[in-house]
Amino acid sequence: MSEPPRPAPRQVRPAIRAMRGYTPGEQAIDCVKLNTNESAWPPSPRVHEVLRAVADDHLRLYPDPRAERLRAAAAEVFGVPAEAILAGNGSDDCLTILFRTLLDPGDRVACPWPTYGLYDELAAIQGVAIEHVDWARDWRLPSVLPRLGAKLLILANPNNPSGTVVPVAELRRLADAHDGILAVDEAYVDFCPGASLLPCLAAHPNLVVLRSFSKSYALAGARLGLMFAAPALIEQCMKVKDSYNVNRLTQELGLAALADREHHRQLVERTLAERARLERELAAFGWQWPESGANFLFCRVGEHAGELYRALKARGILVRWWDRPQLREHLRISVGTPAQSDRLLAALRALLAP
Repeated sequence: MSEPPRPAPRQVRPAIRAMRGYTPGEQAIDCVKLNTNESAWPPSPRVHEVLRAVADDHLRLYPDPRAERLRAAAAEVFGVPAEAILAGNGSDDCLTILFRTLLDPGDRVACPWPTYGLYDELAAIQGVAIEHVDWARDWRLPSVLPRLGAKLLILANPNNPSGTVVPVAELRRLADAHDGILAVDEAYVDFCPGASLLPCLAAHPNLVVLRSFSKSYALAGARLGLMFAAPALIEQCMKVKDSYNVNRLTQELGLAALADREHHRQLVERTLAERARLERELAAFGWQWPESGANFLFCRVGEHAGELYRALKARGILVRWWDRPQLREHLRISVGTPAQSDRLLAALRALLAP
């Protein structure tokens, strides 16, 4: 049984005392881990070569505070100027920097809902209100978003937890109609070719795009993300970030991962192939899910979803379940290796047998 929360010191800001705090997916050893959307396959062999070659003298020194080599490599890969890129300690760090740069108490943030829960916590830390707008039918973009007067609109595309994708043309129209900043969190976009707004970055001065190395580059444990925006905004964000927010080792790992385009292509292809196979197998249970552009499926399984989550956990298989309205009848299942999928499917057949 968990201990009751300790009373907060009176000096703590009221906004922090009132926060529930973001709850990450469970971390466990010796289980089939299909709850946090990590890559099922390892990173590029070039990443492993960097790990083997690390010298103690390198770790004695501070990292490049602006990650210049990493930004230059990313500029070449993604086709944007290096001065339009900021590197972060994961894309969550990039989000934190963006919120701290833009928002004062009294400002407003808006996002379609349900989505990534961290946005709420970042707004609370800044002391700003965040307005949830329910997705329109079939997970379509809410038309009211640009009329809300929010200083920052933020949405994940593909969305988490649904995996659904808003077409580029719709997002560009939203950027044109919105008077503030539009931040598009593209953590999963590599699993949905053609869905990225990066090629449109220069055409929309109010657009911010975020990318993660945790999914399609298999570097969740290294913590690396990128923010793309107009150079003038990036320069202001540089003032806000921690002086050395991306460590020396992670910068080198990111360079190695970016350099191996063939491994990245293969990792994405293997993920998509296993996602298609998982969809075929799960359909036998009568489950439904919106079309996914990510490395997971948001399965509607009914009122027994929580019970099924606990039963799978007891068998050493972790999937994601939320005891919250709009979510509690769903399980989010990450795409694993074929062997992991086999174990999941065998457990489900046993649990769901008539």
